[in-house]
Amino acid sequence: MKRPFYLNSTITIFLLVSVASSKPYRGGELRTIDTYRYGRYEVSMRSASGSGIVSSFFTYRDYWAEGLSGSRHWNEIDWEILGQHEDEASTNLIIQNQWDYVQELDLDFNPHEGLHTYAIEWTPDNVLFFIDDDLVRTVDNFYADSMYHYQKIMMNLWQPTASSWVGTFDSDILPVYAFYDWVKYYAYVPGSGNTGTNNDFILLWTDDFDYMDPNRWERATHTFDGNNVDFIEENVVFQYGHMILCLTTPGDTGYNGDPLKTTSTTGLPYSISMGRAYPNPFNHNITFPLTLNGEGSIEYAIYDINGRIVTVGHNRLGSSRDRSIHWNGMRQDGTPVPSGTYFFKLINDDIALTQKILYLK
Repeated sequence: MKRPFYLNSTITIFLLVSVASSKPYRGGELRTIDTYRYGRYEVSMRSASGSGIVSSFFTYRDYWAEGLSGSRHWNEIDWEILGQHEDEASTNLIIQNQWDYVQELDLDFNPHEGLHTYAIEWTPDNVLFFIDDDLVRTVDNFYADSMYHYQKIMMNLWQPTASSWVGTFDSDILPVYAFYDWVKYYAYVPGSGNTGTNNDFILLWTDDFDYMDPNRWERATHTFDGNNVDFIEENVVFQYGHMILCLTTPGDTGYNGDPLKTTSTTGLPYSISMGRAYPNPFNHNITFPLTLNGEGSIEYAIYDINGRIVTVGHNRLGSSRDRSIHWNGMRQDGTPVPSGTYFFKLINDDIALTQKILYLK
């Protein structure tokens, strides 16, 4: 994200430039095609760890796309997580003339070690920030009053030049990755909603990042002053039920991590058993019933008979939710698999459970 910061009391204005500028590193940015205004914005994400880098979730008025230039058009609401901190997240509002309103928040968890939900509620009266449904910041002054332009939903992973802000960067840590499990957008419908503060919001869409939806998202291919990375399409990856942003060297782009370790093993249920999948054989949907002793996150993969991964997923299962995993016979990219034998494998720390299933078209 194009976060302003202050150096020697001078505002640094970020200007978009062509990706041909050949910055030393490559990053990833995903942004919506449509713009939004008031509403509730939620993300489940795990930030990248390392000094000198930033993982983000934010809304931004892309005034360049509107044919405008100059910081007098600025509107932006940020969640920024600096890789150098293991117990902190930053919130920010940036309004006209690039005035910003930063607040760092102390956390009781490491944001680089597990998925957490970060939310923004934006109304004509205020801007509220939430972590895992807990209200952590309220802005109801002229910054909130100045936040009225339509904005895009964005996520990016980048390496700022300002070491005074993000810490000293060592390229030996590359590649690093930030993981996004889902994004949700709720419209602001005061007095007639069913969620959020005062039930003033209603869910309009959810993207579980099972695949890249070109009708909703676009991968960025630009950079800006104060940023040591060029954003490239190859560093926005949809795999294993996540959208993965990559920060890499130019010669090692894309995601090359462990497919079954995209999330932390913290918060796992300490006992898991799996019942017999049904129906099996199946031709539409199959259910894998689970018994968990406690709430937690589980990871799973489905392999074909040759041992190739067909799809990978991550589920958060609680006491009040369906404790089952479902598969519809689709690959990670949304294409159907052929008839045949497949293997469902659940992997959590030292737990590994496998079942053979038969898919018949």
